[in-house]
Amino acid sequence: MLQNGHVSEPTTSSDREFEHASLQRDIEIIRSYGDDHPDDWTDVLFENEPTVQLVALFAGDDVAAHERALRSLVEHRDKLVVRQTKYSGTQLEAFSAEVTALARSSGPGTFNSWGVGRGRLFIDVAADQERLAAILLAKYGDAAELKVGAFSYPMAVDASLIAETEKSDVRPTIPLTATLEGSFAGSVSVPSGGRWHGPLKMTNLGTEEVILRTNGGLTARIINPSTEEVVGGFVGAQAIPLRRFTIAPHRTMEIPLVIETASFKRHLGYVVPPGDWMIDAIVDIEGMGPRRIPPLPLVIEPRSH
Repeated sequence: MLQNGHVSEPTTSSDREFEHASLQRDIEIIRSYGDDHPDDWTDVLFENEPTVQLVALFAGDDVAAHERALRSLVEHRDKLVVRQTKYSGTQLEAFSAEVTALARSSGPGTFNSWGVGRGRLFIDVAADQERLAAILLAKYGDAAELKVGAFSYPMAVDASLIAETEKSDVRPTIPLTATLEGSFAGSVSVPSGGRWHGPLKMTNLGTEEVILRTNGGLTARIINPSTEEVVGGFVGAQAIPLRRFTIAPHRTMEIPLVIETASFKRHLGYVVPPGDWMIDAIVDIEGMGPRRIPPLPLVIEPRSH
């Protein structure tokens, strides 16, 4: 870190927490001032690099006047930065209310999340909603930061970014379980971009009971059969209640499973394309920790429009 021509030690997380705490009073002052100027006020946020700063965001043409006023009010003037944004918080909240109404009238799972922050409207839709994302982009333009499945929309095409993202998608190796075997009652197929809910039969091959710790079920990962690389799966929030499944020795129990076909690889697009794939799932075995079940076949079919 370079400060005043000298290299300083990197700021630690505890240092940042202390500085954040020391600036809380100034944050309250900035927000109170912003509430008195609703036509221009957007947001206040922390920036931690190269040093901790308070960044106040205002729309309109009076940013310089707002900065002068705030510098006369806050205690830590050296930590204050004032920047201009295109949209006020009031405008962004109005956009968010429109998206809320649209989400409520759309099918379940169409929208993953949406909201306002850092001077932008954030919208996260399901992996098969490229058409909807295009409509939202046309409507909200640079006010919106869009995400479709696991990736931003429009998807970046820069080769170096793609390569870096592909590397970041590699997951740590988790050992296979020798205790459990998974199976389906029949063949399983899912439309590309779609989701499947159903039972996975889990058989305890061992001589001791096995207790699975779950959030109510298991979540599949889509595997490339040739490379055993994880290429897709579930994107979004899940409930986290603890539910245990106890499987006696040499017994079989049905465990709820969800399969989603969002792509984790940019070269595949937003959804895993049709073809013959495989799935596995991570199981948390009490007393043993996370294990992978052996891969099972999955057919991804063309999606109907």
